[in-house]
Amino acid sequence: MDFVYDRVVVALTTTVWDVLTNSEAMEPYLPGTAKVASTGADSYRVSMKISVGFLRPTVNTNVQLSEVNELESFVIELSGKSMGAGVKGNAEVVLSALEDSTRIQMTGTVETSGLLKKVPESKIEAAAIGFLESYFASVEKAFARSL
Repeated sequence: MDFVYDRVVVALTTTVWDVLTNSEAMEPYLPGTAKVASTGADSYRVSMKISVGFLRPTVNTNVQLSEVNELESFVIELSGKSMGAGVKGNAEVVLSALEDSTRIQMTGTVETSGLLKKVPESKIEAAAIGFLESYFASVEKAFARSL
């Protein structure tokens, strides 16, 4: 499944970059009881509950960043498994500085396996977009006071 996400976040580019690439900086803004742990240079592991259709599994996802161009772009690759289901994906992430805000553009692909193959792509896409919207709204709320 192809995936496209485009949003303006009311936060400075340095802040948005940090919450996208620094495992310690991102954890407070993730929904629910998500945990993030660094696993090496430009890599981390995220453990969190997600809602996809009728499923609500805890997913453990390994994330690797590459082609990092600080404050501008990177490629994110992820793979995760839970309860007989799996997800793999990659996306190019591009940040553009605007006055007091940052535009985020993500273009990539997501591939599901196991039980997630039974969930329509529209629900997978809605879950991913819902997660991103919730995450960036939390970032905006925290950093809007500093602008």
